[in-house]
Amino acid sequence: MGKLNIAHHKSYHPYRRDNIERVKRDEEEAALKEAEQEGRIALADAEARLSLLRDRAGIGGKGNEKADAVEGPASGSGIVSGKHINFFEDLEQQAMMTASRATKKTAPSEAEKGVPLAPSAKDLNPWYSDKARDRGHPADDQEDEKRQVIYTYDTKNAF
Repeated sequence: MGKLNIAHHKSYHPYRRDNIERVKRDEEEAALKEAEQEGRIALADAEARLSLLRDRAGIGGKGNEKADAVEGPASGSGIVSGKHINFFEDLEQQAMMTASRATKKTAPSEAEKGVPLAPSAKDLNPWYSDKARDRGHPADDQEDEKRQVIYTYDTKNAF
């Protein structure tokens, strides 16, 4: 087998010093961009969770205090209502929803069934082995017998 010979003077050679430096620089830039993007996502997620918790507690945030004071808290639990604060309310609701979905059994799709280990009913009874189909034509059986006799006769005389 031949080996790959790349000339060292070519600009695309992977072990040239300038190509190695360029790859390192590009990887560092990509890592910085990715870290910055993850920081933005984490900040936006934290703000969204904080505003959600404030809305549930009825505290409100930026200018929502007046509207919440008139309407009351969004849910039945919170500091203003004096009831128990359930931090796991949404997890419990999700668990109840998944349990209700699990009780509703649906027919599995073809992808969920997996690879069949035994032949299906259709494969066990192919169209050509159907006896009821052949019963309707008794004259064909007699013709088949004649053809068989002629065929055996012809093969014997062929040599």
